[in-house]
Amino acid sequence: MKLPCIYMRGGTSKGCMFRREDLPADTSQWDRIFLKVMGGPDPKQIDGMGGTVSSNNKILIVNPSEKEDVDVEYLVAQVVVGKPIVDYSANCGNMTSAVGPFAIMTGMVRADEGFTKVRMLNLNSDKIIEVFVPVKDGAVVEDGDCKIAGIDGTGAELKTNFLNPAGAKTGKLLPTGHASEFIDVEGVGKIEVSVLDISNVFVFVHSRDLGIAGYELPAQLNADGAFLRRVEAIRGTVAQKLGFVENWRDAAEKTAGSPKFVILAPPSDFVDIAGNRVRREDMDICVRVVSVGAVHKASPVTGATAIGGAAFIDGCIMQQYLGWALDRSLRIAHPSGVMKAYVDYEKTGGQTIFRGIAAQRTARKIMEGTLYIKDDPV
Repeated sequence: MKLPCIYMRGGTSKGCMFRREDLPADTSQWDRIFLKVMGGPDPKQIDGMGGTVSSNNKILIVNPSEKEDVDVEYLVAQVVVGKPIVDYSANCGNMTSAVGPFAIMTGMVRADEGFTKVRMLNLNSDKIIEVFVPVKDGAVVEDGDCKIAGIDGTGAELKTNFLNPAGAKTGKLLPTGHASEFIDVEGVGKIEVSVLDISNVFVFVHSRDLGIAGYELPAQLNADGAFLRRVEAIRGTVAQKLGFVENWRDAAEKTAGSPKFVILAPPSDFVDIAGNRVRREDMDICVRVVSVGAVHKASPVTGATAIGGAAFIDGCIMQQYLGWALDRSLRIAHPSGVMKAYVDYEKTGGQTIFRGIAAQRTARKIMEGTLYIKDDPV
């Protein structure tokens, strides 16, 4: 089977970008095709484009939109490493930043000189995102001086703004009705959590309640089977509480991408995965984000969106770490460095209303051509 494909990096993720028209009209074939595209379910992914971690196993399907005031629509598919599973439950904020450039490159959106605003509908969350793409002489500009943590070198800045991001999956900012609460987790005990739906459902937990400092690097945490089992038990319990699964033990297979998991720790000096020192005075919060069974090497953009919003929700456990006034932004330290989320919100009737939460990203085309896959049963 031959498929036209553009392989792109968006933020700190990468994956295969397809035009909807180039894929089979019968969507029941997609899971089998996408597993083959990435080389799954082999965890080494030798026979495909996958990069053996969740952030490098993204597939995006993009098409022009017929909706008023929407340029393109896109769907994110997450191939689960080592399992015959393709998950469509969540958007990917990092790869969202690549959708705008892709839409211009493929002629779905007309390029406007200077900056082209691409207004996108994410079909995973039914939410609108705007990305501002630099353009020169009718072509996407990829070179620039914007530096993001987790990526060597610099690129052109892409401002990715998630509009009205609350309730992306459940329709509610606080899916359980509480800004924070204690839940009983089998094999773990009583745990304080905040469950928020901002771009996706996220479970926020104190690092101390997981028996870690919160500054450990992903390799150390991902090698700790007992730690990962505690995380999955908590995440699965919340998934069951929200009705995503009937039994929390099924969450790993049936809803791997949602909810995601944020581990909170107070600001502190640490050394990132590249060996660089990250200073406590350069951050407002330190996090480790768990998605699809592993600790990320950086913060996903949807994670940064949720973390940024959490800082301004009264009663959220994250406010226990913030002893100073924030200027509608939050500096988030993660294993690859520090990123900033910009939060546009208002307080109405004791509730926080988010108009938009934006993150600074870069993206670039890595490869364009024909993707060949062996079209046989998985």
